[in-house]
Amino acid sequence: MRRLSSSLSSCLDSAEALLEDDPSATEHGEAFVRDGGSERAIFLGGNGKRLGDKGVTRVVEGLEDPSREYYKLYLCDNRIGWRGASIVSHALTHNMSLVEMSLGNNRIGDEGARHLASALVHIATLEMLDLENNGIGPAGTVAIANALERDNNSLQWLVLSENPIGDEGAQALLRCIANTTSLDHLQKSNHSLLSIILKKVAWVKDTASLRKIRCYLKINRLSVPCTRFAVQRKVLLGVKESPQRLTEFCATLREENPSIELGLQPYLLSLLGYHSDLSTAFVLLQNAPHLFSDDRDIANTNMKHRVR
Repeated sequence: MRRLSSSLSSCLDSAEALLEDDPSATEHGEAFVRDGGSERAIFLGGNGKRLGDKGVTRVVEGLEDPSREYYKLYLCDNRIGWRGASIVSHALTHNMSLVEMSLGNNRIGDEGARHLASALVHIATLEMLDLENNGIGPAGTVAIANALERDNNSLQWLVLSENPIGDEGAQALLRCIANTTSLDHLQKSNHSLLSIILKKVAWVKDTASLRKIRCYLKINRLSVPCTRFAVQRKVLLGVKESPQRLTEFCATLREENPSIELGLQPYLLSLLGYHSDLSTAFVLLQNAPHLFSDDRDIANTNMKHRVR
């Protein structure tokens, strides 16, 4: 049994491996694991034998059987390619119980990552996904990041270590948890991911993206269990970095509803989530004073004075 190289391996410490009596199952080293007599898992690989794409079909049949609830699927080091990943992905769309899945040290590539990304849209129980060392490049990383940003809020741990994700992939992961193109997109970003492990990723020259990913993931962790706090903290950080974003957000609201009153300070501060953050209020007053006053003449005067 191959253990994860990260702290996620601790979730298996209490598991007791029990081999099934089925000879055809043990032929490939298949083991069913039960934690406390309730949780069921499949471990395959790491014993010198490899499933390959063909062997995956039989293994995942249990995932599509509603009478057999599997919570963990570990298929590390099995020479699984994109076809095997597509088989697993199809099975996931019919599964309502899987919590952890590891496909580390295979070779699913970008095409396999795209198939898994399509499955992430449908599965609402998966909390951990390990894709370490799978030859996943920028295209595959972008596909996964897009699925997590828009259509999945259950995944909490993602492992992409030792993959050539490139700067494009790193930017996509950052956009997934902190889409700063607008405050509206920022509020709708993924606030459920708690950890993205990116050890020894290749082709990433923009290390600033990796630092920002760690920053926004920390916000997600600090905001558990209420994702609303993550939204507030990210909006606050985004406005501090670029106050113009708030002006653009309010302009969008005005276009959608011309009668909306934008000169209400409590509304803006509630959007930021910090009523007592005077530094943020000061930044906004400096850069967008008209948002804090219904008297446009006063706002314009303040703006002219600031320019001088």
